[in-house]
Amino acid sequence: MLLPIRQIFQEMVSEKIRFALTVLAVAWATLCIAGMLAVGEGIRLGVMKTAQNGNGNLIYLTGGIATIDFGRFYTGKPLELKLDDSEIVKSLPEVKSVASTAMWEEDITVGDKYTWRQPLAVGHEFQSMTNLKLLNGGRWFNVIDQREQRKVVVLGYSIAAHFFNPEGRESWFDTVTLEVNPVGKKVKIGDEEFTVIGVLKKNSADIEQGYPIDYSSFVPLETWKRYHLDVDISAINVEPHQWVDRIRLADTIRQVLARKHGASVEDRQIVQVEDRFLDQKSMRQFLVGLQSFLGIIGFVTLAVAGVGIANVMYATVKRSTRDIGVRMAVGATPTAIRLHYLVQSLATMLIGGGLGLITTYLLVWTIAAIDLEGNMLYEHLGNPIPQLSWLVVAIVVCTLVVTGVLSAWLPASRAAKVTPMEALQSE
Repeated sequence: MLLPIRQIFQEMVSEKIRFALTVLAVAWATLCIAGMLAVGEGIRLGVMKTAQNGNGNLIYLTGGIATIDFGRFYTGKPLELKLDDSEIVKSLPEVKSVASTAMWEEDITVGDKYTWRQPLAVGHEFQSMTNLKLLNGGRWFNVIDQREQRKVVVLGYSIAAHFFNPEGRESWFDTVTLEVNPVGKKVKIGDEEFTVIGVLKKNSADIEQGYPIDYSSFVPLETWKRYHLDVDISAINVEPHQWVDRIRLADTIRQVLARKHGASVEDRQIVQVEDRFLDQKSMRQFLVGLQSFLGIIGFVTLAVAGVGIANVMYATVKRSTRDIGVRMAVGATPTAIRLHYLVQSLATMLIGGGLGLITTYLLVWTIAAIDLEGNMLYEHLGNPIPQLSWLVVAIVVCTLVVTGVLSAWLPASRAAKVTPMEALQSE
């Protein structure tokens, strides 16, 4: 059974204005649904990239409060983490790496400038675990810095700009831009003078208990130990292997540390365990919901275009009733008649859809070329760029096909039910 393709396209362009308006409606609807999905995908990837920086992929351990009387612990007694606790956690086979952190409880200052965020003492492995990137010309702590307990510091981007930018150029309404290179310059932590060895790139993620990376500063953990003998650490960051059951590992760590400190292994409050990766599950669900909502808005627009195609198909069937009768009289089957109008509808949808996808691609390319550096919201969302991925294209094409079939089904079925006698008697 051969479909008269030439006749199908002749019918489509027989009324050029109606055909052009229909194609434009489909193209606009395709632009809406593809654009909405591309924007949602870009926001999702940007936010997730930000969330996975810092300690977003780590298990974060802090000391808790006893809720069960056991051994030397009584209800309300706190558990303080020690440096050797990290070695015990690191010995677990499910653990890939561990980083202890401690707060240097003195202000960091440059002249009369200070910041509300006190320095964080970390090991050299902390950078790779938290995916921190440095500006050119600087470096992170190395093994020698730790072994020799050097007085060096790495600054977050915003805190470096706050300390070393020229006076009078800061604005509450603009994002911070570092105008000088602070590497080699001096800062003070309490009464001790430290040398800046690096500045982190802009990073909207958080570390520890929600502290912004851009406003943080870091010193070697061994240097902290030099000035804080036998002092408790603040937290332990744990990076599990990818194949690990993270919930089970968290329970194991809690029990191991409780047993080591002489507390009850049944006390779930004695060690506070927060899995930042699992905490992102609700965020991922929200972002998928947002993307679905944006897609629904675009789909509604496409459905309106589908109604327009159905009206065009009805008009075409009514106008071609006599031709349908002639074709059926010479042997055309109802299936062939139905396919004729289904193909015509699908062709209209695909022409308009192709035009809409090309326009969407050009729009996404244009947006990606725009320099939005310096926009606070844009940077906070992880510098998102609309993504016209293959998944988005596949969803749009499937939606076009389904809408085209649904739009033409009733008109095509009506055409297939016309008898030759009815057709030849029609005006």
